[in-house]
Amino acid sequence: MNAKELLKQKGIDPERAVLRIDREEALEGIMAAIEEYCPSVKIEKMPKKDLEGLVDSLGEDIINYHPEDYHAERSALLGYIDELQKCGLTDEEEAAIDFC
Repeated sequence: MNAKELLKQKGIDPERAVLRIDREEALEGIMAAIEEYCPSVKIEKMPKKDLEGLVDSLGEDIINYHPEDYHAERSALLGYIDELQKCGLTDEEEAAIDFC
């Protein structure tokens, strides 16, 4: 059974987007990181074109978060350990999912 078939079988819309973030939310995160790691940066001085590029690049960075070894997917799974245990997840498998 492929992913689309499984989603349809469970009554889950396979076409619905999973990741949605608007530019305001993206910039809020960027500004928080700036405040934490480089407070001398004055983001308001960045030209429009550069700021737009920076903000828009966050989407790709999120999608590409730890692409090796299924880190993004494993991270999602870690948020559902209780549910996965009900589906047969073993302690050893849980340890294998956890990459921290």
